[in-house]
Amino acid sequence: MSSADFGSFYAESRDAVFRAVVLATRRPDRAEDAVAEAYTRALTRWEELSTHPNPVGWVVRTAMNQFISGWRVWRREEGALPDAVAIPDESRSLDPFLLRQLWRLPRRQREVVALRVLLDFDTRQTAEALGMAPGTVGAHLHRALASLRLALRGSDYEEAPGE
Repeated sequence: MSSADFGSFYAESRDAVFRAVVLATRRPDRAEDAVAEAYTRALTRWEELSTHPNPVGWVVRTAMNQFISGWRVWRREEGALPDAVAIPDESRSLDPFLLRQLWRLPRRQREVVALRVLLDFDTRQTAEALGMAPGTVGAHLHRALASLRLALRGSDYEEAPGE
């Protein structure tokens, strides 16, 4: 595949990957950097990566790893996260109440929800991208959804008509 193919891959996957990494990390500013670095690495390996069974999963995992590497350095400098952080660019945003509830989930549950729901990965793809067993993905998703149902049940949150 050519670099033009990479351009198409980037254009088609970038927003969804960014949303997934933001959801998983709770840091839009740092997620932007991690995603940019992951796509840079993907471009340098595009000849090999273009034949990968799940190149989007590779980019997500690389972005998450990049985020974690940076987090080890800057977490001491920045302190606690605010309760809510605005996601830049309205086209990438999620409902603020739902986003706060998602960010309250443990990290692995957030990561599973991000990949299964936002990127529409199946259980196997999610497991491969996060380096865990498929059964663990199912357990994390089950716990996350149960927590979200409980949080939403006790709120004024309204589902969209027809849901």
